[in-house]
Amino acid sequence: MIEWQANRLWYQSDDYRCFGVNIGQRMMIVRLESGELLIHNPTTLTEDIRQHIAKLGTVSIITTVNSHLHAALSDWWLAYPDAYFYSAPGLASVRTDIGFDGTLNSTTSPRWKGQLYQTIVRGNDRSEDVVFCDPLSKTLLFGESILWLNEGSLGRQLAGKLLGCHNQASIPFYHQMSVKERNLLRWSLQEILTWPFEHILPVHGDPIWFDGKKKLANAYPWLLGH
Repeated sequence: MIEWQANRLWYQSDDYRCFGVNIGQRMMIVRLESGELLIHNPTTLTEDIRQHIAKLGTVSIITTVNSHLHAALSDWWLAYPDAYFYSAPGLASVRTDIGFDGTLNSTTSPRWKGQLYQTIVRGNDRSEDVVFCDPLSKTLLFGESILWLNEGSLGRQLAGKLLGCHNQASIPFYHQMSVKERNLLRWSLQEILTWPFEHILPVHGDPIWFDGKKKLANAYPWLLGH
């Protein structure tokens, strides 16, 4: 597990294959003002991860990023019965076995209001991603669409070149093709670009350091006119 911001923000990477290449999947952990933990996009729950999390504090909130990434959710549901579980848009109807305490939307939940910014990236008919911003670490916790594959194996870097996300973070073609409501996506991004962040932790791929607003805007030239 990587400590991104001391005593505030951590992430854990798991395997996730796309077009035969492991582009990774990132779980993010935020310590709230209460000292309790918010887990975003939970990945495989191993005993080592459970022990590491127990050293960090008490898991009180578990949030999901979209309606597709939920394979490990049952293990978390069983392991943390006292935590509040929040569904991404559309997930509650897919995972009827999970007793969600609510569905996330573009209004920040009272449980972390004043601590994290929250919205939904709209306009994609494949899925709508939940996005957070942590102002203390100045980090944007983004969804699946933005990708940067600059490190790792030769195959991973080759995939980055083929998808146009090796030299800079970008939106792969398969996500661009899923955008049906460009105005909704543009409005979502315009809101996000007002938030106080410098870095981006996307669900997949490499972390994006520094100049986060510029790099996010530059990933959408076909939408924002850059």
